[in-house]
Amino acid sequence: MPHVFNSVADNLAVETDRRIALKFAYDGGSFLGFQRQPQGVTVEGSLVHALAKVGAISSARECGYRSSSRTDRGVSALCNIISFRTSFPTSALCAAVNSEMEDVWAYSAIEVPDAFNPRGARQRWYRYYLPKSGQDPRLLRELASRFVGVHDFSGYARKDDRNPMRSIDSVTVEDAGMFYTVDFRAESFLWNMVRRIVWMMNEGSSGRMDLDSIGPKPKKKPVRVGLSPPEYLVLMDIDCGVEFPADQRALVGIRLAVEARLRKNAMGTAFASLLGERVV
Repeated sequence: MPHVFNSVADNLAVETDRRIALKFAYDGGSFLGFQRQPQGVTVEGSLVHALAKVGAISSARECGYRSSSRTDRGVSALCNIISFRTSFPTSALCAAVNSEMEDVWAYSAIEVPDAFNPRGARQRWYRYYLPKSGQDPRLLRELASRFVGVHDFSGYARKDDRNPMRSIDSVTVEDAGMFYTVDFRAESFLWNMVRRIVWMMNEGSSGRMDLDSIGPKPKKKPVRVGLSPPEYLVLMDIDCGVEFPADQRALVGIRLAVEARLRKNAMGTAFASLLGERVV
């Protein structure tokens, strides 16, 4: 597709350099993860490349780039947020970067104070689509309740140097046809934390694990803690304390992409349907 947005931007009133927050969705199955890597296509790399190509930034370093949440390979998002300084017209930004990306869709851009950092979100909401395979829904909900509150989640995350104490606001389970949806809300999560918790909940509710070994403070040490597949996990929303009105021009292209996603497999259909609800 010919690149046209530089010429469009040239015809718009030049805005002063200021900090912009950009909200976007993406299909995680198309990327090696969110964070930029030396090799391979990532969500962040695609965003930075698109922003530079349309002339919104010169580089991530020089524009004061900041990001909210780093999702693993295969994990999708209906909402993630980055911020950066730019003089590019805000009203044209979403449509411009969308013209240079595939499987990433920007749908809201707003001006924010320069101190704004999306990393310091009030709350993050993740949803896991757990395929039905004989789980006891009553047990699923009981096991979910064990993880609510402030706990040491070192047994449910990949080891790193971060504080393992986390406060989970809620974990809810709902029947969603061919899936159970498991919704997690918290200010922050550890690496792989949601997928490990879901794995334990699934094993316990299916009768394959002693229930006394499940939870942040189990009565018995679990034999192992596995990792649920990433393609069923979606970052649903991030509350940064600001409103993000949708860019109507950007939604036109996103709707076309959603229609294509509806032809994919069951998980792709679920993600596409969610994205459709968000943008239609």
